[in-house]
Amino acid sequence: MNLTPLASCPLCGGGRIRPFKKGTVDPAAVGAGDFKITDSRYGSRWSLSSCRDCGFVFADPAPDPEAIAGFYAALEDEEYGQEGEGRGRNFTAILRRLAAFAPPGSRLLDVGAASGIFLDLARAAGYSVRGIEPSASLAAEAARRYGLELFRGTVEQYPRGETFRVVTLLDVLEHVTDPCALMAALSPLLEPGGVLVIVTPDVGSLAARILGGRWWHYRTAHVNFFNRRSLRRLLARHGFEIAASRRFAWHFSAYYLATRLLPGLKGSALQGALKKLHLRLQLFDSWEVYARKREE
Repeated sequence: MNLTPLASCPLCGGGRIRPFKKGTVDPAAVGAGDFKITDSRYGSRWSLSSCRDCGFVFADPAPDPEAIAGFYAALEDEEYGQEGEGRGRNFTAILRRLAAFAPPGSRLLDVGAASGIFLDLARAAGYSVRGIEPSASLAAEAARRYGLELFRGTVEQYPRGETFRVVTLLDVLEHVTDPCALMAALSPLLEPGGVLVIVTPDVGSLAARILGGRWWHYRTAHVNFFNRRSLRRLLARHGFEIAASRRFAWHFSAYYLATRLLPGLKGSALQGALKKLHLRLQLFDSWEVYARKREE
């Protein structure tokens, strides 16, 4: 894979960038399997730089965007849908809070919809839903499990014309090679006064600082990281104002969490019992943000 050294910050354009974390990824060995949502090889990361002006952290040298896009198109992740109940608890909490900004009945577009767990719940809650997903395998799973017809591709490729009251980027920003290009492409899809919902890791969190290179959000699929300051800057640059923000808490089955730490437990006799036990995990290291698009 081709890598491109960066001379300035991709977010603010500032030249005061410095090495942040040394990479552990071998670019020549990277493949679609490294981009699984359920990947548990924590600490696997690109070489990262940080911007002294805005706080943005980014892969530097930057991986080839076309290669990354190809990996996502070819991605298969059967394990993701198997944790549907736990992930559903995460998404139900978001939908409950979303109602204060955009009530059921609103048109909603989910970017990076994966196998459709969130969209299925949003539809059941009364939202009119659409979804974008680059993975052919995950889009097919969404159709098979939930009868959802997702657009196969990227935000940049999504047909223009229709607009939405809500656009969701749930664990998406950290995956894209150019967050500014993503924001520029999705802005016309969101109506003035509409709400953008973001969940993304906080590289400035206490957990990130304490865990260092072993922070669980350092994974091959994550090429960018925001803190409070850089996320606010990204949103302001593209015409958004933060209406509310909070720390995102995760819900997983005990089986899923246990197999993150002990992969040998997969398929064990304990699987049934552990899957019935659900845990709430609050590490205070991810943002959940509701941002309004400014009225024109």
